[in-house]
Amino acid sequence: EPKKSEEIIRELEKGKSVFLIGCSGWKNFCNPGGEVQLQGIKKEMELRGVGFTGNFLVDALCNKGLDELSLLRKFRQVSRSHLVLAMTCEVGVQALAATVGRVVPALRTLAVEGFEGLLGEKEPCRLCGECLLDLSGGLCPLYFCPKGLLNGPCQGADQGRCEVDAKKACGWELIYKRLQKEGRLEVLKHYAEPKDHSEILPLIRLRSGVALEMMKE
Repeated sequence: EPKKSEEIIRELEKGKSVFLIGCSGWKNFCNPGGEVQLQGIKKEMELRGVGFTGNFLVDALCNKGLDELSLLRKFRQVSRSHLVLAMTCEVGVQALAATVGRVVPALRTLAVEGFEGLLGEKEPCRLCGECLLDLSGGLCPLYFCPKGLLNGPCQGADQGRCEVDAKKACGWELIYKRLQKEGRLEVLKHYAEPKDHSEILPLIRLRSGVALEMMKE
């Protein structure tokens, strides 16, 4: 669902140039930011003083390869922009952030219909509806940190590896490096409020387990 205009304006730094990108979604599955929605938010943001370097619509932003190929056609406009405002689910935001750098989500993601796995991960978005991707370098702390920490790392990481699962890199170390690359380490001072877990679905493996138990009954 769309964020409130005031919320988007707060996340867009005053005077910064913005490139607007939408996702038409997969036919018959989802339509997070088609042409009508794209032009609607563009007009509203321009009335509020936001300057756009351009706008573009991609079929499925959750596909990194498609993002890269599509944005080559708009390379100059994107390269002149300080950030990208994306009308897509948070799966698409993360795929886009890996390609273009800083991305501000224009939507709240509470559900992802259709093909959620196009990013190449099992569940890169927890669908919390309170996205922190703009403050975490496009890497979801709920997903990349097994403990789901929202305000920095614990003290258990060892040589960059997570104490919960040594096969995984510390999620917050990845976030730190991404923000360092973007020159935005100051955003780590932001305090993230605890999540409203009543809106967050359990992990797929837990939902599957519950479904199996119900079938047995």
